[in-house]
Amino acid sequence: MISIKNEQIYKSITFSEVLVAMENAILANDAGQIYTPQRMHINVKQNTFLTMPCFGEKYFSTKLVSVFPDNANKDIPLIFGTVILNDGDTGKPLAILDGKAITALRTGAIGGLSVKYLVPENIENIGVIGTGVQGLHQALFACTVRNNIKNIWLVNRSAERLAWFEQEFKAYFPNINLHKTKNTRELLQKSQLIITATTSSTPLLPNDANLLKGKHFLAVGSYKPDMRELPEALFSLVDKVYVDTFHAIEESGDLAFPMEKGLLKRTQIDTLAQHIRQQTRPTNNSQTTLFKSVGLAAFDLFAAALVYERRVDVLMC
Repeated sequence: MISIKNEQIYKSITFSEVLVAMENAILANDAGQIYTPQRMHINVKQNTFLTMPCFGEKYFSTKLVSVFPDNANKDIPLIFGTVILNDGDTGKPLAILDGKAITALRTGAIGGLSVKYLVPENIENIGVIGTGVQGLHQALFACTVRNNIKNIWLVNRSAERLAWFEQEFKAYFPNINLHKTKNTRELLQKSQLIITATTSSTPLLPNDANLLKGKHFLAVGSYKPDMRELPEALFSLVDKVYVDTFHAIEESGDLAFPMEKGLLKRTQIDTLAQHIRQQTRPTNNSQTTLFKSVGLAAFDLFAAALVYERRVDVLMC
């Protein structure tokens, strides 16, 4: 069994390769070609521990994740994780991978796929609320699939996190301008695509339909029923809500709350995979769209397999 660390993962693969792997993963999951048991949540106070297994034809994987929100006050990551990859025929352990890098890349790529298939190609301005690892990778993959991006507008309470975000982002896209905004209202006014990547328990955006209309929303932060990033008014504007998995309906307050209040119907929710199969691209800039991601173990399996195979190729050279 080999150990693949954070920096080795990034050196082994490109963003484009991860996008392809995640498209394969989301389509395979939707077609029932892999077995993904529902993840197990263990909640202790405000902290969460998750186990996420997935079984494919060639490999199976298990991700172990801890989410400790108070880490934000300790200047350490909120999320720690490990992915174990096993041979599908024998069960032999093949690799142990840094879960932070796998999670960041696969989640960023799933968000990137939603931008590719739901957001017009000519957008130039992105707004990001939450400048941690998830916010960074959502922005990186959005810019990978949309070549016209000129500006990213940022909201975050920590000046240190903003500086970190700028340093990391500029390493990939030095010519895209980064701007700090006063508040989320200003960010909405200046952005066409809005990315939310926080652990907020209350909506981050103004509950103003006029400000929300014609925007494209990519929400990745809420992963529990008591967590919400999206305002109620948004659900009066969207005809469809796209998700990476239908488990999001129960897991995320961003969907559970509006459904409970009668603001969103089950028939309005569909998977991104179904939309991808239609191979339709957005053309109407005035349409309001929403993609909600809570993650899926299938994404970890396909990302880990990609990294493992690339790493083995390097070691054999």
